[in-house]
Amino acid sequence: MTAFQHVVWALVATTHVAVGDVLFDQIGAADGSSMAYDTWGSMHFLPSPSYDLDIAAVDDFRLDAASTVTSIEFVLDGWYNFGGPEGVAGFHLNIYSNLDRAMHDLTGDLLSMRPEPILVEDWDGPGWLIRLEVDLKLNAGDYFMSVMMDNPYPDNGWAGVATSTLGDNRAWQISPGGNYVFDPGIEANGNLAYRISGISVPAPATLLTLAMFFRLPSRRRRLR
Repeated sequence: MTAFQHVVWALVATTHVAVGDVLFDQIGAADGSSMAYDTWGSMHFLPSPSYDLDIAAVDDFRLDAASTVTSIEFVLDGWYNFGGPEGVAGFHLNIYSNLDRAMHDLTGDLLSMRPEPILVEDWDGPGWLIRLEVDLKLNAGDYFMSVMMDNPYPDNGWAGVATSTLGDNRAWQISPGGNYVFDPGIEANGNLAYRISGISVPAPATLLTLAMFFRLPSRRRRLR
């Protein structure tokens, strides 16, 4: 490994921990002080096999640099006899390249997976903080995401994503089947409690600066 590569990896190691840095955060502190105490439904109704009733809580996010996303967290909550994550049959994570894609198909075109959920115990706010681990490389830009629960209804009530006071007060409730008051979706004032962690790739300009540094001629002092 060259001296330049050593410095690049040292820079990455000192600025990113193993689980990644926070790239986007609408959850905030672990005490739940940023929560807005509302929940937007986001679920596939079990045992019905039809996707016509599917509804998703969608929010947008921006990456300022090319990044490897390592985890997405969200605050799970619900109503009408919702008993918590134990009653949820599965979690469906979707990332979309644009809003139009989500409006027509809730399956993410950039990512669609059903990861094993991790309950984050260091959470004192309302609901449950859930972590979903991923390995996804994305370029800098704007994206959209949703987490949907495979939820037995009515046994486990309604499941959804909690809201927070952090963000740009813009999110979407989407159901391509058109079985709700909106068809297929509606933009509303609100922020969904999502958080993205990962590792940003050093920008080409940064790498070029480091490369130029190592190419500078050394100035040695001649001893007399």
